[in-house]
Amino acid sequence: MEEFIMKIIPGPSSQILGLNVAISLNIKPSLVKFKKFPDGEQYVKIEDNVADKDVLLIQTTSFPQNDNLIELFFMIEAIINMNPKSLSLIIPYFAYSRQDKRFLEGESLSSKLICKIIDSISSDRAKFFVSFDIHSRIIENFFKNYSFINLSAIPLIAELLKEYSLLKPLIIAPDKGAQDKAKELADLLASDYTYLEKERSKITGEIKTSLKDLSVKNRDVVFIDDIISTGGTMVKGIEMARSQGARDIYAACTHPLLISDAKTRILNAGAKKIIGTDAIPSECSSISLSTSIVKFIKKNFS
Repeated sequence: MEEFIMKIIPGPSSQILGLNVAISLNIKPSLVKFKKFPDGEQYVKIEDNVADKDVLLIQTTSFPQNDNLIELFFMIEAIINMNPKSLSLIIPYFAYSRQDKRFLEGESLSSKLICKIIDSISSDRAKFFVSFDIHSRIIENFFKNYSFINLSAIPLIAELLKEYSLLKPLIIAPDKGAQDKAKELADLLASDYTYLEKERSKITGEIKTSLKDLSVKNRDVVFIDDIISTGGTMVKGIEMARSQGARDIYAACTHPLLISDAKTRILNAGAKKIIGTDAIPSECSSISLSTSIVKFIKKNFS
């Protein structure tokens, strides 16, 4: 078995994912002691000596985003203080990535600020910053010390969907911006893809959703996006596909945020199943990113 002389640290928000990665590589994970004081302040302690080692820290930053980010900052500082050979970050879901520019005067460019903080406390030990299907590739330009790697979870989603023996599958992006993900998934499944078009009425202001080109009648349909948050757009698409004669309908994503009652609304709209990854641990996280992370480590640290 190939041996990796490195330290893998599963952060508090990605403990199961981090443990699975370490086990797959036959590496004993380095544990983190963490707690929250009665006043809300947080404490972390790296329970292993990482001096002169390549360190890989796994910490997603989904809800509660601010707590998980503060833990990330504290862990980076503690690791750097022990003088590692290098530090690489696996951040499956990177919070605030949707705030990739100033949409209005006076807004904080929060994603850039977070990247600057991570860069500054990582110093010259920064190596890789790895995320999955990040919402905006602009984020890549905000890092100065880290080599930014954006991995795709689409191949893992495709492997799961192949087990379902889909009938004449049609892959649908909920908007034009997600076309690349729909195409990637369609190519892997040897199927067609399209996207939902949105048109606002000049009279009423109402937004109408329609399919671009292809018919869903008597076909299994997969809606694919990077994030399912409130699920509003997904619900409209599913209802439309159902009304037009689609067979089984699946809602798939890398990051199942599923805010509030999004899961219930999507299923009630007619989806047979919601498919997500453990980038964000949830009841719908049926796919583990551990295999992709392990492949990345073997490629870059062997």
